Amino acid sequence: MHQKKMNLFLRVLFIILIIAISGAAILQIFAPEYMGRHAAYGISTGWQREIGFWNIAVLVILITAYRHYNWTYLKSILLALILGGIGIGSNHFVHYLKMHQIVNLIGAVENYLLVLAWMIGWKIEERRQNL
Repeated sequence: MHQKKMNLFLRVLFIILIIAISGAAILQIFAPEYMGRHAAYGISTGWQREIGFWNIAVLVILITAYRHYNWTYLKSILLALILGGIGIGSNHFVHYLKMHQIVNLIGAVENYLLVLAWMIGWKIEERRQNL
């Protein structure tokens, strides 16, 4: 029996996010000072490591969703990615307005573009479901 997969657009987005989060988790856990020095929020070793461990937890969810297609669960995961992207993007944008650090503007734009991409992927998948 052929197992159904999510659409190619979403699969590519998931792969990119899995790679990005994996790299960030490694750096945040094993090089938190480096990450802090290159973040607009400053150095907080414990906080950087905590984010790294959270990223590992999210990776389990992303990899499972990528490997085992389930439209109901995929909608929940996409909603979480959209809400998280809006929240993280808005946090970056508010910080940019206060501190005018370009890294925050880039973080805001990056997250808002990801939100848009997740929404496009969701629509593509929804259309596939209705065929």
